[in-house]
Amino acid sequence: MVVFGTGGMSHQLQGTRAGLINREWDTRFLDLLTEDPVALSRKEHLEYVREAGSEGIELVMWLAMRGALNDTVKEVYRFYHVPCSNTALGHIILENG
Repeated sequence: MVVFGTGGMSHQLQGTRAGLINREWDTRFLDLLTEDPVALSRKEHLEYVREAGSEGIELVMWLAMRGALNDTVKEVYRFYHVPCSNTALGHIILENG
């Protein structure tokens, strides 16, 4: 079985916070996606917006993907990059434990 979650990581494209990238939030999000997705599910949507920018709410799609996996997963691969755009880019491959 293969499950894909898509969406940007932290980013905001307009307003006074345009250009926001929060590498610390993104890294912690990926850590929790593997280690404690329940903790992520308890975060308010406003916290996502505050920490990851208005478009960072897309991270909830990653969380939905994680819900399709077992409670225990193994992280096989992780990649994080901020390209020359206004969106942090992440990839993670998780394998059911």
